[in-house]
Amino acid sequence: MSEARSSPTFAFRIGYLADGFQGYARQPGATTVEGTIRAGLRRRGALAPEDDARFRTASRTDRGVHALGNVVSFPTRLSGHAAARVLNTLDPRIFCAGYAPVPPTFQPRHARERWYRYLEPKEGRRRADWERWAALMEGEHDLSSFSRRDDPPRPTRGRVTSFRVSEEGPFLVLDLRAPSFQWNQVRKMVGALELLEHGRLDEADLRQALVGGRALSLPLAPPDALVLMEVDHGLPFTPLAPDGASQRRRFLEGALREARTRETLLGWFQSRAPPEPGPMSEP
Repeated sequence: MSEARSSPTFAFRIGYLADGFQGYARQPGATTVEGTIRAGLRRRGALAPEDDARFRTASRTDRGVHALGNVVSFPTRLSGHAAARVLNTLDPRIFCAGYAPVPPTFQPRHARERWYRYLEPKEGRRRADWERWAALMEGEHDLSSFSRRDDPPRPTRGRVTSFRVSEEGPFLVLDLRAPSFQWNQVRKMVGALELLEHGRLDEADLRQALVGGRALSLPLAPPDALVLMEVDHGLPFTPLAPDGASQRRRFLEGALREARTRETLLGWFQSRAPPEPGPMSEP
């Protein structure tokens, strides 16, 4: 008897609005993005029970952090297009924007680059100062002051490829790119910028912390203004046209009504095509 052929594996570019979820990673008794996706895929026959352990995720975002371009992969008996359409029916806060075939050994966590975007109200802020401070954080640094302390401890050196500051509507737009990020790194870096602005952190102390010469106790910036924009693996995703647009729009309008990022985030989620950050020298 010949062995049964394994199901092909696909990667899917997904986004989600964090409102109402208790984080991304599945937890017993909690409503999470991953738990909702995996349970829904099994229920719809897109993820076989024996393949559940091969469901993989690029980035496990914190509670309250939104995503426009996270990546998941799993084997499925369906075509890539059909499985992507199933993903678009599981929850109005979750959508799939595209799919790509990948080898069974594909590991979404091994990405070329991750892009996070944080929104800060720009009123009363000097963009030039924020650009100067953000530029200090580019390059390879000791990130022990900018990450959650783990037990056992993780390596704390890391590289920030770019940290740009631009403007969009009423916001300063902070775009950070790196191959990987430490836990809480983006929110702590934003927290450091806020302390610098209010004179509660010296630029010299920031420089010392970045080389490991000083430990800082930094606040976590609120998660509701943070969006995982893209995880880049160099995959040629086949795009999906938006479906269920009117239902999704009504949900997003209600969910974002009280968020400080409402208008900007709502536009990105509706279009599913956020703009690239412009050069730092442009307004």
